[in-house]
Amino acid sequence: MPLVSVMMTSYNHEGFIREAIESVLSQSFTDFELIIVDDASKDESRKIISELNEQDERIKSVFHESNNGIARTINDGIENSCGKYIAFIASDDMWTEDKLLKQLEILERNENLIVWCNAEIIDSESFPTGKTSSEIYKNSNLNGPVFEYLSSAWLCGSSIMFKRTNLNGIRFNESLKYLNDTQFYIDIGFKYDYYYMKEPLVKYRKHSYNTSSGDIENWYLDSLLLCIYFLNEYADEMSYKSLKNIFHKTCVISIIFCVKVDLWNKLNLAYPIIIPSVFLTITFKNFLNKSINSLNAMIKSFN
Repeated sequence: MPLVSVMMTSYNHEGFIREAIESVLSQSFTDFELIIVDDASKDESRKIISELNEQDERIKSVFHESNNGIARTINDGIENSCGKYIAFIASDDMWTEDKLLKQLEILERNENLIVWCNAEIIDSESFPTGKTSSEIYKNSNLNGPVFEYLSSAWLCGSSIMFKRTNLNGIRFNESLKYLNDTQFYIDIGFKYDYYYMKEPLVKYRKHSYNTSSGDIENWYLDSLLLCIYFLNEYADEMSYKSLKNIFHKTCVISIIFCVKVDLWNKLNLAYPIIIPSVFLTITFKNFLNKSINSLNAMIKSFN
């Protein structure tokens, strides 16, 4: 059984996937399996995966016959993994050759950490832009027990590594089309601390195909469902900072993004009312329940 299961999701990245795969295969640490799940790509991605699969027995490929979305694709990879640790990489990103080795050194000291790192930003031709993720993204260097900050953070998914059994049923939410990674990072971050490495061990590619979708309806729907999930699932753990960040993520960011995409879309009239209203209603309900429970506890202490 390999020590590490490396998980790569693939969809229409024929121009990048070979570099991504080769950056994994050339790691200085070699005790790993590379699970590539292709979500019914329409380009030459499947051909490239099959070709490299024949050359290296560490590759395990899974091909979807129809497109199932990113959440289902990652979950299929998790179900096919068997390593002690799991590491993610997107099919348009790359790793430096010591990425796995350096993160394993951290996990060997504390296997219950979620290890992640800074990322060098590259362009579509694989040239460095001169920037790193810590320089351009908000909260992209979180370290420690950072649960309350995670909803407003940018985490480089291709940098994350953790103990597989610590998932304990946690998966990517397949009902969310775009914000499933945010829920996943918060769910696992509720139980375990993050460990941030300043060294950029990942090359994160910025190109025209990884920009946020203009699918306003599903973006708003994701924001609404995410808002409801967070407030209901973690009601007893919510600090003021948590509430503030969740409101910013699900209400403010979604509205700003969708207005920029299509100012005159009719959904821009409804969801800026619906999402904040849901947020305030559930928050007030949770506050009221806490107050009632505290009052009941006080009454019982007097008896």
